[in-house]
Amino acid sequence: MKKLVSIILVLVTVMACVLAAGCKNTEGSQSNPVTETVEQLWDKVKAVSGFGNMTAVPKADYSDIYGIDASKIDSSIWFVSENPSLNADEGAIFKVNDPEYAAALAKIFQDRLDRQLQVAKSYSPDEASKIESTEVVAKGNYVYYFVGKAGKAMTDVLKAIIK
Repeated sequence: MKKLVSIILVLVTVMACVLAAGCKNTEGSQSNPVTETVEQLWDKVKAVSGFGNMTAVPKADYSDIYGIDASKIDSSIWFVSENPSLNADEGAIFKVNDPEYAAALAKIFQDRLDRQLQVAKSYSPDEASKIESTEVVAKGNYVYYFVGKAGKAMTDVLKAIIK
């Protein structure tokens, strides 16, 4: 009888291991992988942006001016208003190599927006309100934000894509 119980316990243990190996923990993973490039994502958000002419932030400025570790960036797109002293509109979509860097990058962007807000308060309450309502989002390997009258709508477009 002891032999039969031992065999059953071994079989149950083996089956439990097989079942456990076949199950995947999807908690925290993206259930909807993003297939679009950052340029394609930008086109989608720009369609609802109301942005006028924008200037691309040169990638060479990422580390020197903004403190971004370029080695941790997979791809990116970042635009600011052609005349940022009159218009606070800007937007960025960054895909990072390591999701742990996403939080650090989000902080860099939030710090930038906080500085921009202090300047905007001195010249335009309307521009300051655009910045105040901006949400910096870090989700998986993506970090993005949009300053503008349609900033929330732009953010919502990406929240529907990047889950």
